[in-house]
Amino acid sequence: MSVGNISLLFGGVALFINSLVLFGKVDVKSAGVFSLFTGLLQTFIATWLVIGASSAEVFGYASIYLFAFTYLYVGVTFLFNLDGRGVGWFSLFVSISAVFYATISFTTGDVMGAVTWLFWSFLWGLFYVGMGLGRQIDGLTARVAFVLAWLTLIIPALFGLANLMTPLYGVMWWAASGTAILYFGLTMWRQRRLVEVTH
Repeated sequence: MSVGNISLLFGGVALFINSLVLFGKVDVKSAGVFSLFTGLLQTFIATWLVIGASSAEVFGYASIYLFAFTYLYVGVTFLFNLDGRGVGWFSLFVSISAVFYATISFTTGDVMGAVTWLFWSFLWGLFYVGMGLGRQIDGLTARVAFVLAWLTLIIPALFGLANLMTPLYGVMWWAASGTAILYFGLTMWRQRRLVEVTH
């Protein structure tokens, strides 16, 4: 699905740029413009795919809207300096939806897809905790967003567009995913230690 890979690619770039916002490397409004463009592109792609699709296909294509509306919401919030709690609570809905998609993927034997959805659920959960609940976890969220932008979006999209989804790619992806989980665990442990020290 080359069109879907285009959506993944630009979604990954937008997530990468937004992670740099959390690192303090990119201006908020500048990132907001790209997020808005990405959200519009993904909305167009999702709608184009849904029209005329079968009911089974619609379920898969509809997931693109989860990304599209996230980027639209983030883009508008960044550009107009809005309260980010709305994005945070919307992220809770998306995080729960991602768990549902992961469950369906597991039942159909798509383990890689299921783990990818669980990664995304974790990330959106961090957005909920940080923006919705106001917890100071920007450092953790930035690192997770940075890694997942490449691991679950940009690299898979590029390999998919180039028709390079070989068994070797699968081995490399699982190795990288295991490393990412260890890195996230270490980052969370350091975050917790930092909170304990400051309190």
